[in-house]
Amino acid sequence: MKNFCKNTFFDFPKNFLRISSINHCPKAIKNTSKLKMQLHLSTWKEIEEYLLRSRGIIIPIGSTEQHGPNGLIGTDSICPTAIAGKASLEIDILVGPSLTLGPAQFNLKFPGTISLRPSTLISIIEDYVLSLASQGFERFYFLNGHGGNIAAARAAFQEIYTKYSLKAEESSSPRCRIMSWWEYPKTNSLRLSMYGEKEGMHATPSEVAMAQYVYPEHIKEVRNVEWKPVSSEYINSHKGDDHFDAEQHRSSHPEGNIGSDPSLAKPEEGQQLLETAVAEMLEDYKKFLDEE
Repeated sequence: MKNFCKNTFFDFPKNFLRISSINHCPKAIKNTSKLKMQLHLSTWKEIEEYLLRSRGIIIPIGSTEQHGPNGLIGTDSICPTAIAGKASLEIDILVGPSLTLGPAQFNLKFPGTISLRPSTLISIIEDYVLSLASQGFERFYFLNGHGGNIAAARAAFQEIYTKYSLKAEESSSPRCRIMSWWEYPKTNSLRLSMYGEKEGMHATPSEVAMAQYVYPEHIKEVRNVEWKPVSSEYINSHKGDDHFDAEQHRSSHPEGNIGSDPSLAKPEEGQQLLETAVAEMLEDYKKFLDEE
């Protein structure tokens, strides 16, 4: 039990929760007051009270897949979870449990990658949303860190809307949105200004840098990364991680990075990117809550 208490909050960014020096449970429990609202760290009564103030929830969604020679396998989940966690310290929002697995079959030849079938993710999202919608939640904002999630998430949203459309009784369906953290205009401009064409498409220095900031104790040093640029046509034709099979993918990108130079990543730049994304996400989330 003593060791478990030391790591009670391993899912959350230490930089934001100031828990890196926690050594025993009483101190850890005291520090939970810094969390505004995390669903899995709340009681049902706290959620019931939250629903009197808001009907919205932010759900980080990512993947567990290789991220090049120095990127953590959990990068795509770490980034949106960190952004949502930081946002929850600033305003009264509820953050749901992160979805840390997604479709990534093209990376299965890289050890450590775990991939869901798109149909599996569709079912998970549908059940996640409908469970909370049955309790009164109405707005579901999926903060995304993995391009391969987008098509499945949008298909899941349509499945949900269809269920409500076919109901005999009149009832409004929940509203869902998926937004990738790198697509916010200022965040996108910042990452491109930092890394230019070496930002690339996968295992990008921006996402690696953000994960480095969140988990500085897990920074991996790498040198002499071979940078192979990819054309804008390639990036556009493979949006949403629209890649072929795993054998072909590893043959084409043996180090795992696609058009990027992840050795450029620096944790201080990751902090800038994260803080910019937090501000833009909160603005977009507020608009989402106010939409008709």
